[in-house]
Amino acid sequence: MGWVRPLSGVSLVVPYYHMVSDTSVPHVSHLYRFRTVPEFKSDLEFFLGRFEPVTLGDIVGALNGTRTLSRPSFHLTFDDGFREMYDVVAPILQRAGVSATFFVTTGFLDGGGLAHHNALSVLLDRIQPGHSRLSAASLRRAESLLPQSPGNGTTLQARVLSIPCGQKSLVAALAETLHVDLDQYVRQTRPYLSSGQIATLLTQGFSIGAHSHDHPLYSALSLPEQLTQTRMSMQLLESRFRVSPKAFAFPHTDSGVDRQFFTEVFSEPLLDVSFGTGGLVSHFHPRNIERVMMEKTSAPAARILARQFARATFLRLRPH
Repeated sequence: MGWVRPLSGVSLVVPYYHMVSDTSVPHVSHLYRFRTVPEFKSDLEFFLGRFEPVTLGDIVGALNGTRTLSRPSFHLTFDDGFREMYDVVAPILQRAGVSATFFVTTGFLDGGGLAHHNALSVLLDRIQPGHSRLSAASLRRAESLLPQSPGNGTTLQARVLSIPCGQKSLVAALAETLHVDLDQYVRQTRPYLSSGQIATLLTQGFSIGAHSHDHPLYSALSLPEQLTQTRMSMQLLESRFRVSPKAFAFPHTDSGVDRQFFTEVFSEPLLDVSFGTGGLVSHFHPRNIERVMMEKTSAPAARILARQFARATFLRLRPH
């Protein structure tokens, strides 16, 4: 990786995660593979051995021209604001002396509910083979509620995960059929960070950013809806926690979000910086920084970054 990093022109690496846990997490485990604690510690060791850790303030300072990132640098980010950020991740980073930014979906703070995709994962956890309290009849009724797949090869998991975000009545009907109380799940599991935990993380030197109000796909929203989601989440964090710098990470992906959105949020100014999911590439807006996903794979950080730097080098050197 040493030869390709200079050619790529990339000086700042921003990895992103959602979950770090050694145990199954029903509201996440059926969505993607996440890092175990040993895997995350290995990632951290890799980054510290090759890059200088910087803070969110350092990144914004570099964008403002008041700070120079003279060495290859990294900043860790974590989306969705899961409770494990407080219980698992923060203690590891504190011991290592590394800052990070946790992006929270403000509509789910303090037991405010469960994101659509996380609710689907809970339902999928219920229909795993061998579940002791789920009858074959209940499973058949649940399957009958799902839209028919155009192909015979689509799995039950894929059919559940394909339920659109707006179909809350279908999710509620599935939950009732499967005898899953999603509200009780939230009360018992406490999937997301609480306001008290966020306040503690801030006192520990971590940064908090917004991740929308209820985690929609931004490319599926109108511009006014995108701005409303961003303002609601950012303004809540500002009023309740006085967060600074003002940072936002797109839920799902920033792909398909038009230039007008960035013009609006950075001219208000609603944000100091935003973060996407496109890997080690440059975005058309200089204040939207693309990040590298560290999940969905068991590959070590060295291999993930090597591929990303090779891609960035190819894109930079190819003829235009």
